[in-house]
Amino acid sequence: MSSGYVSGRVPTRYERLVTKQARAARTSKSDLVARYVIEKSLETEFPGISFRDSLAGREAYLTGHRVSVWEVLAVHEETKSVEKTASHFRWPRVLVKRALAYAKAFPEEIHTARDEETGTASAAR
Repeated sequence: MSSGYVSGRVPTRYERLVTKQARAARTSKSDLVARYVIEKSLETEFPGISFRDSLAGREAYLTGHRVSVWEVLAVHEETKSVEKTASHFRWPRVLVKRALAYAKAFPEEIHTARDEETGTASAAR
């Protein structure tokens, strides 16, 4: 994947916090800041989507719920209906639509996360 350069200045106390977090995560400050920028940009673009650690690395999930985006997609593929998927999770339809919008925008990421979590091979796709 190609990359671009983003630069910014933050007050020293926040720079120290990022340095501490990078050390704890065993990564570079630059890589951690890049992850923060990417994830916050995606959370802004796709309201209701957040990120957490998983077997596949960082994973998209529905904010306030334990359900990953790939899980919503899997249920939707089975039910073929936003309404039935929402009913399955006991959620409003808007949450399902948000998960499906993210899954549509990032299909490779979602399929990789599903494969890693379920132990299935992506070669079958």
